[in-house]
Amino acid sequence: MNETPDVNTKDALLAAAIEVFADKGFDAATVRDICGRAKANVAAVNYHFGGKDALYVAVLEEIFPKDEHPQIAKDPDLSPQERLHNYLSDLTSEIYERGNGMVTQRWAIFLREMAKPSQNLDFIVKRQVQPRTDELRNILTEILGPDVPGAVLAFSSSNIWALVLDHLLTQPIIDRLTPQRPSVRGNIDDFVDHIVKFSLGGLSAVKENT
Repeated sequence: MNETPDVNTKDALLAAAIEVFADKGFDAATVRDICGRAKANVAAVNYHFGGKDALYVAVLEEIFPKDEHPQIAKDPDLSPQERLHNYLSDLTSEIYERGNGMVTQRWAIFLREMAKPSQNLDFIVKRQVQPRTDELRNILTEILGPDVPGAVLAFSSSNIWALVLDHLLTQPIIDRLTPQRPSVRGNIDDFVDHIVKFSLGGLSAVKENT
């Protein structure tokens, strides 16, 4: 049996909103833009979602689902170094190589929220950032030892995140540098291996001097 027109319209609005919010950000996106892309009446957003703000929340719930990340850090059969490699491989692949539109739009919205936070940034942090941050801290605690100072653990975690996100945040500049840097896409294994080696070298030096 075919879905009802109301269900089809609601799904179309959600899909269109994901595209428009990714393209323009929350402030610049308009209900008219979204409805035009969804081929829906401009009153449809209020009818199905209760307004632009609620539609944005629905978009965030769609692109940042609950409990989507495997807890690699809890695998007792792997060394912390292996867990770090798997963690970084999973994160890097999601950002740079899982080329479906939803992932691309997710990170576009994520970057727009970083540049100009809305009241919904807390939701993104809770769903997307905090679980990954907790997992990385667990791995690093295993590597650095249980007595590592909190500031050292925080700085080390931030340093590793920065290595992964560098190309995502600075790609337009990287594309214009000479000599040209290799793209992460197509070189994902080399990129991850380098980050792991670089991180473990740095962590070893930190541990030795802490």
